[in-house]
Amino acid sequence: MKHVGIDLGARKSHIVTLENGGEERRLSTVPTAELRALFARMPKARIVMEACTQSPALARSAIDAGHEVIVVPGNLVRALGVGARGIKTDAKDAEVLALASLRNLDLQSVHLRSAEAQSQQELLQARWTLVSARRDVANAIKAKLRGELIVLEGRASSSAFVEAVRRAALEQMGGVSLAMETQLATFQHLTEQIEKLTEEIDRLAEQDPVCKLLRTIPGVGPIVALAFRSHLDTHERFANADHLASYLALVPGEATTGGKTKRTGTIKAGPVYLKALLVQAVWSMWRTKPNDPLVVWGCAIAEKRGRRIAVIAMARKLATVMWSMWRHGVAYDAGRASIARAQPSSSPPFANNAPTAATAARVSNKAPPGQNKPSEPNNKASRSKNKASSPTSPAM
Repeated sequence: MKHVGIDLGARKSHIVTLENGGEERRLSTVPTAELRALFARMPKARIVMEACTQSPALARSAIDAGHEVIVVPGNLVRALGVGARGIKTDAKDAEVLALASLRNLDLQSVHLRSAEAQSQQELLQARWTLVSARRDVANAIKAKLRGELIVLEGRASSSAFVEAVRRAALEQMGGVSLAMETQLATFQHLTEQIEKLTEEIDRLAEQDPVCKLLRTIPGVGPIVALAFRSHLDTHERFANADHLASYLALVPGEATTGGKTKRTGTIKAGPVYLKALLVQAVWSMWRTKPNDPLVVWGCAIAEKRGRRIAVIAMARKLATVMWSMWRHGVAYDAGRASIARAQPSSSPPFANNAPTAATAARVSNKAPPGQNKPSEPNNKASRSKNKASSPTSPAM
């Protein structure tokens, strides 16, 4: 089998081909735009490349041409030897990738999303880019107004912000300057484009059966559902819920040494955009559905560990619940959401629309944060009372 290592570049890519167990080695340089044609006429081979902007499109082209393709994660290439001993060139990197393919037939590869999921991700990414640009423009406008001792109420997320700024500028500044008028026009244009993308996202989420299923969860709207569905692409990527939570980096770190286990803060990794959306969904659920078992579960954590840790814990549980719903094809059941955990069994965790008797009893016995269960006395006070009433042992 041929082993081909490719170091992709914006204009030119370096290719190293190994044959006969590595005894034959060929180095070539090809324009990156011509790689698809090269894959079509190349004999069947095992192609290895590093994950980058061009790798998804080129990997799909190589797979369509009948090749075996490995897209190595960026955090793994250093372990393979790329840049070892401070020597890093395009040709050397391509050779290291080819040698890694030759020596390791089980080389790890990133997940290549389907064309549909890739298109949905591009749509969400475009909206996120425009929202970030609009936020920057709004901050610049607000900074100018603060310099004039003008503070606006509300959020800068619609055309109403433009009208409020013009009205305040006319009343307190004597008019709108050319610089501010240009920024307001930019803000208005970005808002219109964001609305177009949002409408398209709503349409796709309405047509997608998985998104319609996920939207039965309080706080999960079309953007969160489509982002979750398109980023994961398929639920079969993950063996269980813990695997998904680890992939999303919604788990604590660990610094265990000398036999002592030490947990650290949440891992600073994972898809930032999807994690942010999950946290937003949790906050929405927290505000609008305070009696939902998932929120009650989070409030209990907030009392012990603080609200910030509770929100991250709820985001993790929300993600695992969404994955389980997708896996089993069932709608959200509030009665079981707080205790649901995906299991490799034939019975789905949300199969019944009504909670079981045991689940209903657990949920009904949960008191709001800061209050005791009505049927039970204050445990701490009871212990103090019992201690005071019990006879004390004589001093030794």
